[in-house]
Amino acid sequence: MGYYVLSNSLTALTQLNNALDGAIFGGLVPLDDGGDLFSTELDGDGGNYFRSLSPYRLESFAVFGEGYFDVTDNLQLTVGLRYTDDQKEQDIVPTFLFTPQDTGDDPLASQGLQQVSFEETTGRIGFDWSPDLSWSEDTLLYGFYSRGYKGGGINPPQPAGADLFPADFAPEFIDSYEIGAKNTLAGGLLQLNASAFMYDYEGYQITQIVNRTSANFNIDAELQGLELEATWSPVANLILTTNIGLLDTEIKDSFAIDVLDRANGRSDLVVLKNAVNFANCVVSAEGYAAVLGAVALGALDAGASAGLCTGAFEGQEAAFGVGDVTYIDSNGVTQTVGGLTPFDGEAKDLDGNSIPGAPESTLSFGVEYTWGGLFDGAWDLTARGDYYYQADSFSRVWNTGRDALDSWDNVNLALVLANTEDDWTVELFGKNITDEEVITGAYLTDDSSGLFTNIFLTEPQTYGISLSKSW
Repeated sequence: MGYYVLSNSLTALTQLNNALDGAIFGGLVPLDDGGDLFSTELDGDGGNYFRSLSPYRLESFAVFGEGYFDVTDNLQLTVGLRYTDDQKEQDIVPTFLFTPQDTGDDPLASQGLQQVSFEETTGRIGFDWSPDLSWSEDTLLYGFYSRGYKGGGINPPQPAGADLFPADFAPEFIDSYEIGAKNTLAGGLLQLNASAFMYDYEGYQITQIVNRTSANFNIDAELQGLELEATWSPVANLILTTNIGLLDTEIKDSFAIDVLDRANGRSDLVVLKNAVNFANCVVSAEGYAAVLGAVALGALDAGASAGLCTGAFEGQEAAFGVGDVTYIDSNGVTQTVGGLTPFDGEAKDLDGNSIPGAPESTLSFGVEYTWGGLFDGAWDLTARGDYYYQADSFSRVWNTGRDALDSWDNVNLALVLANTEDDWTVELFGKNITDEEVITGAYLTDDSSGLFTNIFLTEPQTYGISLSKSW
């Protein structure tokens, strides 16, 4: 696996650094001269673009089984077990955008092997009960407990010696509790289903852009919800369908640094740009002021404050008359460091926040009517309309105002002419016919690439025709 981020600006900055004998990045940075940057002729060994290589190997073994036991004529017990063994390994090939290299070094050479393994036994147990009820033609009541598992893994490579995010991430576990009912009513004309569930996640896996790449992290969360589903045919050839979903999600006992607010609103902290890797760091406001004061007095060279993020003044607090500063790290632990020591930022308490992409309610409604036996009885014409609504949600775990995703809805229409003898189908369709333009999702990049946001929009108003034949 691998990908590249290319731009003429990165190449120009690397060329300027080399023309200045490495003055910008502390040494000469190799230029990839294998060909046009936007062709397939790259050698892959240049520091003038961001390159991420993940030579990855996976061996996975699983065995599972499920048994069904009739407790009574209408009560069935289900028991299932699964054993999973995952072995994952990846060659360590650091990224090296703007990283000086000694002559003769091979930046594509592996610098070691990273290995993780996960071994888990999971399963489920529950009952299906089919009672004979006077008000229902057919009813199924069920209740299940399941223990689920999603393997952890290895995060993408980082620059050599960097610790911008964990090298690997933990498995995700879920304890799932669900009860529900499926009912056939009104002589088979009405199908009514309902289910209630609670999911308890340990190590729920989320993704954040760090150092221009997607890194995985773990948080704990709880979800609970209710789903209702109905299908009704009040008259011949007419079908009405509806689905209602209610959802409540909460992040539990988790902390994380918001790259948009690394100082967490504190006036005694200052966010600075790291001129070496273009990420941001945090130092005490007192320490920053002390370094600026030394520059103003001529005790330090102009621009010396750029060394704050690289730790150039770490341990010199006493000489500058700067005290310590405390902050909360990503594990929720209070840390104390010197006022000239850079750190990633203060983590925010996520407890009670909603998980991304989890609207509190959804609603869908459909109407379908079929005229049968048209054109000498060989054709059916079906008209269908669908409506979908989704409530507000958030794009990130911090649930700030800029993370909010507004509610949205969508209307689709279709007209289907089907030949019941020769299996020909002609469909005229219209999607998003009200032409709603809504942001349905978003993800934020990191500081090194400017903290811009990528958004996902609903598809535009679309009309079309399709022709199909079955054999």
